[in-house]
Amino acid sequence: MSKSNWTLDQLKNSLTKNSEVKAWIVSRENVHRRERYFMMDGAQLVTDQDRDVQQQLISARIFVKLSREGRHGEISKKLFPSLPLQEQIQAAIEAAQQTDHQAWDLPNEIPAQVPLRATADPKMAEDLEGVVGELTGRIERCVAAKRDTLFNSAELFLSNHDRELYLSTGLTHRSAQSRIYVEAAYSFSRKGANGQAESDEYLNTCWSVDLNNLPVEKLFDETSERAQHSLDVQKPTSGNYAVIVDSEVLTTLLNGYISQLTASHSYNALPFIKIGDEFIPSATGDLMTLTLDPSLEFGADSTAISEQGLLQSPLKLVERNRVVATMADKQYGDYLNMRANTTRGNVVVEPGTLGIDGLRKLAPQVIEILQFSGLFADPNSGTFSSEIRLAKLYDNVTGRVSYIKGGSLSGSIRENFKGARFSDQRVKRSHFSSNSVQGQGYYGPEFALLSNVSIVS
Repeated sequence: MSKSNWTLDQLKNSLTKNSEVKAWIVSRENVHRRERYFMMDGAQLVTDQDRDVQQQLISARIFVKLSREGRHGEISKKLFPSLPLQEQIQAAIEAAQQTDHQAWDLPNEIPAQVPLRATADPKMAEDLEGVVGELTGRIERCVAAKRDTLFNSAELFLSNHDRELYLSTGLTHRSAQSRIYVEAAYSFSRKGANGQAESDEYLNTCWSVDLNNLPVEKLFDETSERAQHSLDVQKPTSGNYAVIVDSEVLTTLLNGYISQLTASHSYNALPFIKIGDEFIPSATGDLMTLTLDPSLEFGADSTAISEQGLLQSPLKLVERNRVVATMADKQYGDYLNMRANTTRGNVVVEPGTLGIDGLRKLAPQVIEILQFSGLFADPNSGTFSSEIRLAKLYDNVTGRVSYIKGGSLSGSIRENFKGARFSDQRVKRSHFSSNSVQGQGYYGPEFALLSNVSIVS
C-alpha cells in the first residue's frame, strides 16, 4: 500500500477535528463488476471481451461555517485514497467557502431500528462468477435458437455495490445492491424489389436488480422478431394519434415528472404541483394513483435510509389524480418549515382495467411504440420527444396492422396523459445510469395509451 493511502476513519476524524467544518456526510461504495461481450466467429458464439473490474468510490458532502448569520457553505467532492488526504480536504473546504446557502441541519435523531430491504440478489452476492456462467449459458441457448435473423452481438454486465454511509451526527448505515444489464443485437437481410440487398439491425436492452426479474429469453426473441420487421416499414403520416407506450417509457417520464412534487421545486420557484392540485390537469381517463415506494423488493431505488440519514418508507403522492403529499428532504423541509419525509423510492402506479388488445382498439388508428431512437424528456415542463425507431400502426377501420419507422413524436405529460388509459398488467422496471448512484425504479402498468400525440413525418 502506498504511503499516501489513507483510511476512512482518518477521513472522518480529520473532518470532525477541523474547526472550519460544520457537518459532513461521507459515503463509500465498493463495486465489483463483471463484463462480457459476445460475438459470432463463423458459426460459433465466442466471448469477445471478458473483464473483471473492482473499484472504490469515496465522496464527501462538506458543510462549512460562514461569518454571515443563517448561512453556510457546502460542496460535494469525490476523494481519492491515493492522493494526500489533507490537501483534498483543504481544497474542498476552500471551494465550499466560496458558496452561500441558507443554513440547515442534519437530523439529530439516529434511527433506533432500520428495516431490512431486499436490494441485492442473494445469488449474485454469494457467487458473482457463478451467475456470470449461468447467464452466459442462457445467452448461448438464445443465440443457438433457429431464427430467420442473424445474431450480431450481445453484452452482459453484472455488478455488486456495497455501500457505507456515515454522518457527522454519528449515523452509520451499510447497504448493498445488485445490477444486471443485458444487450442483444440482431440484423435481417433480404433482396429488395430492385434486386439490391437490404439490411437493418435492431438492438434492445434490459436492466434488472435480481435474476427472477430478468427476461433474457424475451429480450432475444423480441430483438430478433423486430429486426425481421425493420425492413417492412413506412413513414407515418403526420397527425395526432392515440399512442401506446410501454413501461420503459413510463419509467423515464414519471420518474422525472414527480420532481414537480418536491419541496425543492417549491423553494427554487421551479414548476411545482402542490397538495390538493390535480396531477394531470383536467384528466378524464384512468385517474392515476401513484406511490413512492423505497421498500419494493429488488427495486432500482429501494433503500432504508436517505443520503441525509432519514428513514424512508412508502409515501402516497397522488390518489386518483389528486396530489396528497409533497416530498421533502431535511434541507428543504428546514427551509419551508415542513416535516422531512420520503424522497427516495420506486414509482408505483395502480393498474387500469384493459389488456393490451383492448388498448389497441380504443381509437380508429393506434400507434404502438416498440422503440424510440432516444427519448428526450424534460421533467420541468413535462414535455417529451423522440424519433420513432420502430412502431406498429393498428388501423381499426380497415383491420390492417403495419410497421412504421421514422417521424418525430412530441408530447406533454400535462396534455397527452389527460385521457390516458392503463393496462391491467403491472411489470417491474429498472434503469441505471453511470453518473448516478440512485436508480430509477417502476412498478406499474406495462402499457399506457396516450391521446392526441403529435407525430410529424
